[in-house]
Amino acid sequence: MSEANVALVRAIYEAWATGRSAGDFIDPEVEYVNPPDAVEPGVRIGRRAFAEIRSSYEDVQIEPQEYIDTAGEDVVVIARVRGRGRGSGLPVDWRHGYIWTVRDGQAVRFRWFNQPQEALAAAGLR
Repeated sequence: MSEANVALVRAIYEAWATGRSAGDFIDPEVEYVNPPDAVEPGVRIGRRAFAEIRSSYEDVQIEPQEYIDTAGEDVVVIARVRGRGRGSGLPVDWRHGYIWTVRDGQAVRFRWFNQPQEALAAAGLR
């Protein structure tokens, strides 16, 4: 069990929730992996990917509901995402699953999934 990895991932979300940078917790060359069915699928490199995604929404709030330690490098997060599309003004409110990979005290990979169960399966937990 890696309580340190869970604590690091919690710190990322706590920083974001209070409007602070989480840069100290995320490797500068982090891999940001969008699922194949995303509007823009594929891998992006670098912390900037998080800012680009957040800029697509007004008042976006990511509320982690559960942190799951995989006993390896990965931490699964089940979260509720709420906001409003910047261009469309349409409200969004859904649950996502995320997998953060932590090495040497920094997040080095972030994968998101449209459904929490997809993240759990990808982490080998279901």
